[in-house]
Amino acid sequence: MKKNHLIAVLALAATPAFLHAQTTSYSEAVGYSTSTFPGGTSGHGVGFVKPAIFTGSATKLSTSSISVSGLTAANNSLAPSGGLPTHYVEIISGANEGLNVDVVSNTGTTVVVDADLSSIGSSENIAIRPHVKASDVFAGNSSLGDFNDTFIVYNSDGSTSSLLRDSTSATGWVDPATFSAADLVIYPGQAFLLNTSGAGSFTFSGSVKATATLVPLYSGSVNLVTAANPSSNPNIQSSGLGDNLSAFNDTVGTFSSDGSFVQNSNYLWAGDPDKFIDPNTFGTVTGVSLPGLEAILVGVAADTNWKAPAPYQP
Repeated sequence: MKKNHLIAVLALAATPAFLHAQTTSYSEAVGYSTSTFPGGTSGHGVGFVKPAIFTGSATKLSTSSISVSGLTAANNSLAPSGGLPTHYVEIISGANEGLNVDVVSNTGTTVVVDADLSSIGSSENIAIRPHVKASDVFAGNSSLGDFNDTFIVYNSDGSTSSLLRDSTSATGWVDPATFSAADLVIYPGQAFLLNTSGAGSFTFSGSVKATATLVPLYSGSVNLVTAANPSSNPNIQSSGLGDNLSAFNDTVGTFSSDGSFVQNSNYLWAGDPDKFIDPNTFGTVTGVSLPGLEAILVGVAADTNWKAPAPYQP
């Protein structure tokens, strides 16, 4: 998925368990979760990110480049490979916290990104992380059926990208058209669809985000997004999802988990003080939680974003 960055996407899984935590060399909590899926169509979020290879301050040099001190990376070692971005810069503090931008090129002191940074400050605290990919999430997985089961993401322009399972390929997936090894990025806040012939599960581990995630929402596109929270299900009214939505137009829906992937609820944003309401009764929604790693469908009238809260506060 090519992100707009400033303004993701897919999901639905059985509730995962946040099972373990400790401290990495970057003082990031780490853990793992196991998600199950039924036969049929289901969608899944990723509750973890890869450990940062750099955290610190960065100075903006231009609308697309920043300088960093202490980055120990060879020239262009963070650049795209095989047609996919390999790393991204995440702003981890201030008004732009949660913004993620793909790395285009780098030296040992400078990083060029695929985004317009004109709206951010001259100096920001950042983390640089490798992207999570389909090959990471399903490495060694034995639940999926070769040359039958598929992985799908929706792109920001409304198109889809897909992979076909082939556990013998270098990535565990192939391009359905060419049958050559292929992979796809799963952006923070993005999720993916699985079409499977039978039930199964997958386990993924990584760092738990201690910062918010800016999740893009696009007008005229399928916005299936996830709270990316492996430990809890945030309440819809306090999730921050409505902060940038258009009153009496933008909606949020959830899905069944039986393999049919049918939308089973719909909520309308009404602005303050009612916030999310039932569009049939116009009553304020109470006691509704967003699934931590399951799909929510967000319909918006104009491009905007959801600043999803951090799942972990150290």
